[in-house]
Amino acid sequence: MTWICLLGPSTTGSQAIALHGHQVVVLAPPGGAIPSEVTAHAERVVFCDITDHDATRTAVDRLAAELGPPRLVVSFTEHAQEVSARIATGLGLPSVSPAAAAHARDKAAMRRLLADTPYAWPYAAGTPDDIAGAVRAEPDGVAWIVKPADGAGSAGVTALESHADLERWHAKVTAGQEPRTRGTADEQPGAARYIAEHAAAGPEFSVEAVSAAGRHTILAITAKQTTGSPNFIETGHVVPAPLPEDDAERLKDAVRCVLDRLGIHHGASHTELRLDPVHGPVVIETHTRVGGDCIPELVQLATGRDQYDHAIAALLGTTPAQPPAPAAPAAAISFITPPAPGTLTDLSLTPTHGILRWHFDRMPGADLTELHSSYDRIGYAIALAETPAEAMRTAAEATAGVRVHVTAHTS
Repeated sequence: MTWICLLGPSTTGSQAIALHGHQVVVLAPPGGAIPSEVTAHAERVVFCDITDHDATRTAVDRLAAELGPPRLVVSFTEHAQEVSARIATGLGLPSVSPAAAAHARDKAAMRRLLADTPYAWPYAAGTPDDIAGAVRAEPDGVAWIVKPADGAGSAGVTALESHADLERWHAKVTAGQEPRTRGTADEQPGAARYIAEHAAAGPEFSVEAVSAAGRHTILAITAKQTTGSPNFIETGHVVPAPLPEDDAERLKDAVRCVLDRLGIHHGASHTELRLDPVHGPVVIETHTRVGGDCIPELVQLATGRDQYDHAIAALLGTTPAQPPAPAAPAAAISFITPPAPGTLTDLSLTPTHGILRWHFDRMPGADLTELHSSYDRIGYAIALAETPAEAMRTAAEATAGVRVHVTAHTS
């Protein structure tokens, strides 16, 4: 049989592989849930640590001895990107290169590769002491954003708007109270663990793309809403981004430059940027995978194009399996955030016109924390509408009306 090895139990990824007529063999980390939508398409699910190259390569080799060589080895999971790329490349299969996957995960490496482009941006990288030295070398009041060099989900993102902010951040990090990086596969001793960048102004966007042999297709631009300073946790997205055409083209040009410079020639990508009113597009980060937060679903709802399908097609050298069939001109998601730390004791909603679906990650009885990262959110609503503004308003009003009652923990 012809089969494709999928690292990580991606529901939409397994569906896309099946649509292209290949058997799906899923490699999944032990202890995680396997959605029924994955098992519906999977020929087999094999458990192994997909962040460990040797363990994963051994699993793939055993499968190949039984089933024949895989057609592709692919992953849509953040922490399996480098492992997937190394194995695919080692087997001579189409894939993003291991170096490109590593550079995308290492934000300092990305900055270095963009240093001589129009999208260069002031930054410092290294240990907490290195960051502190760079920030202190500039006048008090110069705003910086600091985060783990290979982080995700807004974890550990902090605005430093003064030297006093820096001292508080440095104290927390050195005391072990802030997220630490997991490290990348090619990371050497002494490599950057944190990155600090001058803060950019302007609205935030992400660009969803698929590359095939170095040709980049932009599927959509997503407009993003966040909590703002100091942690910039994402609270909503809308597709398509309501942008003038010239601004959209500037964002697309920036993303093409990033993908070229990092050597991302194959597969899906998700690139986050700000459109600074003075400097133009400022690249925040890029990933060799689809975006999170249901962004691929919003893209498919509003454009009819499935980024998973397009990514598999690009790697196979064929056309997407599904013709475009948008559900509405615009789609948006709005997240429900915890009002306070404590125990969630009541959760209820009022059905709202225009909402496609609701989803909740927490139920009564769950412990809630303060909003430190995307992982602390409670749930979301997805809305469809005739315009981006209407879609975002509908989703935001629906989630604002959700009743969330929290009882404070007693000491």
